[in-house]
Amino acid sequence: MLASLSIRNIALIDKLEAEFSEGLNILSGETGAGKSIIIDSLEFVLGERADRSLIRYGCDEASVSALFETGASLPAVDILKETGIDSEDGELMLARTMSVDGKNVCRVNGVRVTLAVLRSVAHALADIYGQHEATGLLSEENHIKVLDKFAGEPLAAALEERAKLCAQYKATRAEIAKYGSLTDVEARTEEVCDAIRELEEAALEEGEEDALLAARKKFNNAQRIRDALADAQNSLDGDAGSALSDIVSARRSIGGVSDYDPSYAEIENRLEELKIETQDIAATLRELINSDDFDPYAAERCEERLALVRKIKRKYSVSEQEYGAKLDELRRELDFLAGGEAALQELNVKSEKICAALSRNADKLHMLRKDAAAALAVQLVAQLKDLGMNNASFEAKIDRVECEPTPVGEDKVVFMFSANAGQPLRELVKVISGGELSRFMLAIKNIISDIDGVETMVFDEVDTGISGKTSQVVAQKLYTIAKGRQVLAVTHLPQLASMADRHFLISKYTDENGAHTALTALDRDGMLAEIARLIGGSEYSEHALPHAKEMKRYADEFKTA
Repeated sequence: MLASLSIRNIALIDKLEAEFSEGLNILSGETGAGKSIIIDSLEFVLGERADRSLIRYGCDEASVSALFETGASLPAVDILKETGIDSEDGELMLARTMSVDGKNVCRVNGVRVTLAVLRSVAHALADIYGQHEATGLLSEENHIKVLDKFAGEPLAAALEERAKLCAQYKATRAEIAKYGSLTDVEARTEEVCDAIRELEEAALEEGEEDALLAARKKFNNAQRIRDALADAQNSLDGDAGSALSDIVSARRSIGGVSDYDPSYAEIENRLEELKIETQDIAATLRELINSDDFDPYAAERCEERLALVRKIKRKYSVSEQEYGAKLDELRRELDFLAGGEAALQELNVKSEKICAALSRNADKLHMLRKDAAAALAVQLVAQLKDLGMNNASFEAKIDRVECEPTPVGEDKVVFMFSANAGQPLRELVKVISGGELSRFMLAIKNIISDIDGVETMVFDEVDTGISGKTSQVVAQKLYTIAKGRQVLAVTHLPQLASMADRHFLISKYTDENGAHTALTALDRDGMLAEIARLIGGSEYSEHALPHAKEMKRYADEFKTA
């Protein structure tokens, strides 16, 4: 159960401490006093969504901690064992802090955890019912969830089996999709073979396109380059006035005096070397002039190769560096497709077996749901009679629908309801009133909570739309629920307040620091004064206070009967 709640800097609350007890804990107060803030704070620490608007104005962060006393068999303890968090002392402290920058810090028994872990632990500890949840029950997509929860472990096991089968079905269909039909396999095999042959014949080399572009540039400037080479060669060893003839003449002249000084002989040798180098350069220039660089057919081959390289790169979305990897990938796919026919036949047989198992599972789910629907109708009608709806009737209508395999099976569940004798059952959403919906949800919660094993139930104004004699019935019902677990209820009904085992007054006051919400545990006189206020008169009224005492006396007698 929830033993204590500590709130810091949430909306109008700067600091609030509250200790709760077993049984029925009632929270009441004037409109606008901050009843919703208490529930918002509890939802916050239980892991529900929250935004920064929850933080008290002018503060950097808000925090809430909740201490739960629980036994070792609680599902929350099993969740904590998986995370390695100690909970052997029978206490669980949940804490959550949110800063203005949106950061959340969650802890369980002082150990930091994710919001998902906090939420999963909290859901095993407490269940909060508010008007938004009642509205959610009007949505048909939630009806199957309620029925499945009521059906318990046998259906949960069947759903777990179905989830595995659905995963196998999805994986098998994905494998089949890789092949397609046998015709697709043959067509793809031919396509891959053509691609491999084309890539192998292309035989791209790394850096080839850049080299071809450089060659093309030379071909495009061939005449200019050839003229320059020819001019250079002619300057070196042309028929007249060439550099070579001048070097030969100079060597001859210096050779006539080389015997007179070693330095002359050295110059003669150097001129000889220069003559040889000049002759070599001239020969190289003649070779270049006659090379393929100026062959028009070579230029044409360069253009064709460049076009092929670019086509391959574009067609297969590869670079020259990726060419080899692409070829390997296609070869592997060809190996894969080589066994396509046999693999497809095997996969189709496997798919048929899975579909047969899914069909059997769907039949099992349908029967379990039909049995659960019948039992739920009996229990729910009994609960509704306890809540003053003596003529109510209910049915969980289950229809089989054809669809692709889904984790929930092939059933569509719709809650059918009638509040009055002689009226036919119709869809819940079309016929139920606000007050009836509150009682309907209370009945559902009472039934499902026994299955969940949740020790703390929180009702946020469950009495909305309820008045008169029904108010007393709801009050008695909530007290009966509270005998088996802890109940916290925010209410405006004096009948429900009079049933309190512990009563808290939510009030608002203002000082120099602004508005504040406070929570005060009431003694017997305080309870009577608050019940009198809820009745509608002043606590000092000569009529309201006696009426409050009478209501409290009646509640005491009911509780001890």
